[in-house]
Amino acid sequence: MQEQNNMRGEVTLRLTDAAGRVIHEQHRKNRIVRAGRQLVAQLFGGVAAGTPPTAVTHMGVGTDATAAADDQTALLAERAPRKAIAEITYSDFDEAQPGGGSVRRVRAALRAVFDFNEANGPVPLREAGIFTAAAAGSGVMYNRVIFEPVTKTNAFQLTLLWEITF
Repeated sequence: MQEQNNMRGEVTLRLTDAAGRVIHEQHRKNRIVRAGRQLVAQLFGGVAAGTPPTAVTHMGVGTDATAAADDQTALLAERAPRKAIAEITYSDFDEAQPGGGSVRRVRAALRAVFDFNEANGPVPLREAGIFTAAAAGSGVMYNRVIFEPVTKTNAFQLTLLWEITF
């Protein structure tokens, strides 16, 4: 059997009210952009020259609904500030393979919470990504996802639960 390492990601967006009730939830598959694949390759093998890469540390949200594309290196209309990843867990699972058998995969689950007073605005959120830096316009964007419009106000907390499979 020849194995393929098909990295992939999925995000769950969850809006919760002050009483802790889930008001809205969406689940979307994301696109791991070229810069994200290069980041993983450089974390694996290192770099011969220049600044070594760093791990992902933050999630960002934005308002642009343009489809995700390989050459994108930033959210297209980011609403600052980015939010630090609050938790990362790792788990193993067996994935069935076409033709039989299975491959043991690793899943990284990341969580970030935009609190009631964060990422608010009248224009609905439509995009999100994972980054290696806190400041908008800096660091490497690993992936990007487009989702159905979500209007974030101070009445809701937004949780992004991202699962990346390796």
